[in-house]
Amino acid sequence: MGLNAKSAAWTLRFFPARHATTSAGANDQDILGADQGPRRYRARIATAPVLDRDRLQESTGTLQSWRFHDFVTTFQLMLPHRVEKVHRALTVGDWEDARLAAQSLSWSASIAGACQLQLMADLIDADLQSGRNARARETACLLQGAATELATALALLTAD
Repeated sequence: MGLNAKSAAWTLRFFPARHATTSAGANDQDILGADQGPRRYRARIATAPVLDRDRLQESTGTLQSWRFHDFVTTFQLMLPHRVEKVHRALTVGDWEDARLAAQSLSWSASIAGACQLQLMADLIDADLQSGRNARARETACLLQGAATELATALALLTAD
């Protein structure tokens, strides 16, 4: 099994906790930094779009393509499971499983153009990585609401 450098670079750019910058300009201080860091990052989550239609179509094709509908259907089917997996791992205190679940949610959300959900999952991962488990649990409480908003946006998009 090989690693495609192009896909790895694409994947890694969505982890602001591990990289100096991301496409949106966040840095480590925004997530893990001083007292104002997490607040700024949470403000960025609040202003991020629920669904970036352009990113979704870039990943999956046009609204009329079978690939688009197949991806959206599968994503919507798996979304509650992914969110629940993060919650379950945080509830039992399995921090490594919670990090993996948050990363999985972040990756799939990035492909789907689910900006808020992706940022929340990234923040949970970064908080767990730095030992801020209580803060990760607080952020996880917001996941269900973001997932519901996203499901509504996807339903409206596919209804067009």
